[in-house]
Amino acid sequence: MPESDTPGFASAAGALPVALKPLPAPGASGPLKAIRPTGKHGSNIRSETRRAMAPASLVPLFYAAIFFLAGIVFARFVYLRPGLLLVSLLPMAGTATLTIFKAPRLIWLPMACVWMMLGAWSAEMEQLPAPNPAVLRLSDGLLRTVEGTVTDAGPMRQIDVVEEGDTKEGPEDSEPHAATAEGGKLAQRLDLQLTSAEVVTDSSDEMAAIPGSSAARVRLTVLWPHEADAASHMQMLVCGQQLRAAVRLLPPEVYRDPGVWNRAAYLESQQVSALGSITATKRDGDLPRLAVTGQPALSAACLLNRWRNAAASRLESLQALTRNLPRALRASAADTAMLTALLTGDRTYLTRGLRIGFERTGSFHLIVVSGLHLAILAGCVFALACRMRLPRIPTTILTILTTLAYALFTGFAVPVQRSFWMVTLYLIGQLLYRNRSPLNVIGFATLCLAAASPRSIFDASLQLTILAVASIAGIAVPLLERTLHRRIQATRDLRLISIDAKLPPRMAQFRVTLRLVARHLEAATNGRIAWQLFPWLIRSALRLGELIFVTLVVELTLALPMAMYFHRITEYALPVNLCILPLLSLLLPAAMVLLAMLVLWPAAAVVPAAAALFLLHLGVGLVRILGAFSVGDLRVPDPAWWQIAAALLLFLLALQLARAASRVRRSLALAALACMPAVALYPCPVDHPAGALLFEAIDVGQGDSLLLITPDGKTLLIDGGGIGFQPFRASSIAPAGFDIGEDVVSAVLWSRGIRRLDAVALTHAHQDHMGGLPAILRNFRPRELWVGNNPAVPAYEALLGQAAALGVPVRSLHTGDELWLGHARLSVLAPAHDYQPGAQPANNDSLVLKASFGETSILLEGDAEAPLEDEMVAEQGESGLGSTVLKVGHHGSKTSTRPEFLSRVAPQWAVISCGRRNRFGHPRQEVLAELEAAHVRTMSADIVGAACLLLDGKSVTAQAGCGDRR
Repeated sequence: MPESDTPGFASAAGALPVALKPLPAPGASGPLKAIRPTGKHGSNIRSETRRAMAPASLVPLFYAAIFFLAGIVFARFVYLRPGLLLVSLLPMAGTATLTIFKAPRLIWLPMACVWMMLGAWSAEMEQLPAPNPAVLRLSDGLLRTVEGTVTDAGPMRQIDVVEEGDTKEGPEDSEPHAATAEGGKLAQRLDLQLTSAEVVTDSSDEMAAIPGSSAARVRLTVLWPHEADAASHMQMLVCGQQLRAAVRLLPPEVYRDPGVWNRAAYLESQQVSALGSITATKRDGDLPRLAVTGQPALSAACLLNRWRNAAASRLESLQALTRNLPRALRASAADTAMLTALLTGDRTYLTRGLRIGFERTGSFHLIVVSGLHLAILAGCVFALACRMRLPRIPTTILTILTTLAYALFTGFAVPVQRSFWMVTLYLIGQLLYRNRSPLNVIGFATLCLAAASPRSIFDASLQLTILAVASIAGIAVPLLERTLHRRIQATRDLRLISIDAKLPPRMAQFRVTLRLVARHLEAATNGRIAWQLFPWLIRSALRLGELIFVTLVVELTLALPMAMYFHRITEYALPVNLCILPLLSLLLPAAMVLLAMLVLWPAAAVVPAAAALFLLHLGVGLVRILGAFSVGDLRVPDPAWWQIAAALLLFLLALQLARAASRVRRSLALAALACMPAVALYPCPVDHPAGALLFEAIDVGQGDSLLLITPDGKTLLIDGGGIGFQPFRASSIAPAGFDIGEDVVSAVLWSRGIRRLDAVALTHAHQDHMGGLPAILRNFRPRELWVGNNPAVPAYEALLGQAAALGVPVRSLHTGDELWLGHARLSVLAPAHDYQPGAQPANNDSLVLKASFGETSILLEGDAEAPLEDEMVAEQGESGLGSTVLKVGHHGSKTSTRPEFLSRVAPQWAVISCGRRNRFGHPRQEVLAELEAAHVRTMSADIVGAACLLLDGKSVTAQAGCGDRR
């Protein structure tokens, strides 16, 4: 999932609605008060009623934006020559002009073509981000000296580093289970703009300047030694410093599987072309690995970066500041991490454990900077300026400048940039289209954003924002104007009977009923309760209903992108966000006051700290209660293209019908909106070839994860991969929040439309095979879990415990067992019934399976090494081992695939699962030479990525790119 954007995406899962509604005009008191009397006697009620009952106004800019976006989407799949598009615009514009005079009713058709062609032309003309060529040449894994300027510096954080011990026997003998974690190390993330680098040739070794250095950027992780004392902790690097570092640069790791997020493309959008990590110690005697060569340069970007890091440091003092307060008002490490993310946009300290509950309930926007935060801030500033009676233009300028300052302070990440421009363009559009439909303003903002960056429309955060705002302005508000809004207005000034005649009959009758109740209350209590408190309670109840309706509309609308990008339907999003949204509206200002007090007067910050922590704990408590119920978090596969198209058409239909005067059409608008998630989530058959057994070796880096789909759609996943090791290093940093099972394997399964697995098999209990299985069990609830004979290590016991908690039966398999998976037969070749594992997991614990379909078969030997291969040769003979396809054992290590074993299997195809540039040297040249000598066609994941083979019962064919469904 996206490293930076993902949290921002979740902000639209139900809470965007109210905050992004049209901002109130000067004099209004709240975002939901779209119709409010301006005088004591409600003199504008009649005009507002006529406006609500009038035919829906045209929204040309909104539909222009729709067709412009359609052109961009079309250009994504079909290449169109920009010159030809530009030339074709002339006759199309002429046709549109002629249509205005000859057939004005048909003018929408040529104008739609014009806007589509403009969208396609802008998409074809946009320059796509690409890695810097000079940095790419340096990203070869060689240890070299580089020099540059720090353009962005993150805060210090504690991490767990896994130390790997190389042995004399060779790197392939070091197994992940033998790694030991050493906590307490400090790490800091840096973006370094290279100015020069060491270039090594056969005849020279010298520093050379980097051409185009403004775009030559790399991202480094600096590790501080475990034994570092307090003085070395003060060596935190800051933005603007000039550094010299000895580092190995590598391109970002990419999992080449259909449906998996591309981290390299994300980093390229930030102009980062390579990654590296460095330990801040000395090497080769007194030569430092990292040295500061220049004092920090002053720049606006670096100044904001330092302020952001200083704010994070200030927030870390909350634990000490509140340690004497009651528990409900006391800050924990998790609280400071959430407040830091909420205020500064720095998600460094947010772990997956902190995130999971918020993701399950669709409330992640509570603890990260998102478009919702900018909308709340803009709304507060706008409302405050209106209260101060400032004119509209100065109010708009003040709101934009304040929002810009906060966006810059949070780092101005891509999602925040788009949210800022959306708010800014919306405010400008309000000035230009004050008396027009809000959809015109939304269309204006969308057109500007799409024209500036056409590829940005494929970003989930922008899609969520546009859909949320359009659903509010185009569906919720028009429907509410004819229902709850009128009733809310009818509760005002109940004693003025003259207003009744100016209202529609139903609203007049509603006022009469309220007046009768108020008179009875006055007789029983007093006038204040009857004529002030009672109408206020009715208005509050109606506004609560309005909030529920708006949130429900947004939830229904966002079901499609939530399924597309997050494969998640959060059933609790509606009730959670009904509570979270008001809390966030209070928490964000309180947290901002807290931060200001920590800077200006730390001793007095305890009061705003108590208020902010109380509000935060309320929200977190609710999220934890509901997030603990996994039943409320439904995981769904990718919708098919026709489902996406049908859902969007239903959305456009709902937009059109919601603004109609007819009650029947408005009811149809609600029906279309309700059908939108039903269409998007409709179960589709699993994507697999008809009449063939599909074998897919998923690219999980240095690990194993294999998928079998039978001709009748039965599914078996063998292993779930695990966190690999960084190449060329003796230590590996576990990526924060990364889960190979969730982010890679599950994404591949969802892209094939798999909702539930028929079986999951674990070959053995090494981390590179078992690490991703907990996420697989949670997301796909397999009907059975197959295991061999593994030692009772904690990780394996935890997996069995999770299976029991989820109600997944565990089946232990041994040599001689046979199973049927649909039309495919599975034979178990190992382990033997009398096999006894050691105290720690070993490669020869492997569960070895043979899957047969017709005259074709696959031998899946896990990490079986020579001793186990010899046993299978002795027991099975040629008839039992012979297979069409061999999944090579132990990632192509020289400890497996011995010549005698290979000759008995006699495969036509071989598949090797291993990571690119892995530190073990897999696959070994000896194994590749044996396969080549045996004329076996070999596919290795480090070269081809995901590998797919189709077994039709008679022959085997390779499927290029695994039928990439992206």
